[in-house]
Amino acid sequence: MIRARGLGKAFGRGRRAVVAVAGLDLDLSSGECLGLLGANGSGKSTTIRLILGLLRPTQGGLEVLGGPAGRRAARARTGYVPEEARRFGRLSGLETVTLFAALQGVRPRRERLRRAREALHLVGLPEPSHRRRVSDYSRGMARRLALATAWVHRPALLVLDEPTSGLDPLGTDEVLALLDRHRREGGATVLSTHDRVTAEGACDRALVLREGRLAAQGRLADLLGGDVSPSLRGLLAETGRG
Repeated sequence: MIRARGLGKAFGRGRRAVVAVAGLDLDLSSGECLGLLGANGSGKSTTIRLILGLLRPTQGGLEVLGGPAGRRAARARTGYVPEEARRFGRLSGLETVTLFAALQGVRPRRERLRRAREALHLVGLPEPSHRRRVSDYSRGMARRLALATAWVHRPALLVLDEPTSGLDPLGTDEVLALLDRHRREGGATVLSTHDRVTAEGACDRALVLREGRLAAQGRLADLLGGDVSPSLRGLLAETGRG
């Protein structure tokens, strides 16, 4: 699904260049959830933008879904939840998710509506809220809606930036259940989070970033185990709560 070798991104040139990501190797296979962990400014968001093709790398190579990142074919098979998702306030929840299904080429209209209702149900938005304007949604409801818009076209790859931010424990459990279904159906997920509960519940492996470089990688249980170094334990404490 994703293969990166020596991936790097710097902003600016010469001595004023700011290195956001440096020398990152990354592999992601179908049916796998990979966590991106690290404190603010560690390079997680830049890595996500590189995967989505919103930024171009300044070094190394990156392939997403069989080709260069950002291709139209890759975008059509990718679902993305940004940390702060834009709300289309005049639309209802159902209209919003149906619109995203249409933009991703789901046909015919009856199928768009079916998938939109299923997605809203899976993220835990009750039936009465489907007809409400999104401007009236709480932050937690808006996060659920963003995940529904990302999943409605059944993408091969989900890229999620803090998907459980603002959710209560029940909402977090519903997100984890959707990610488990996505995994069982052969989908892959890149998940950036500060929430240790989400990371432990969703991720098969994790990359821990520090100042744009890879500080550690492996199974999260191993990274949190008794043999980790004090410096890594401190970094993981900075990364997540719980």
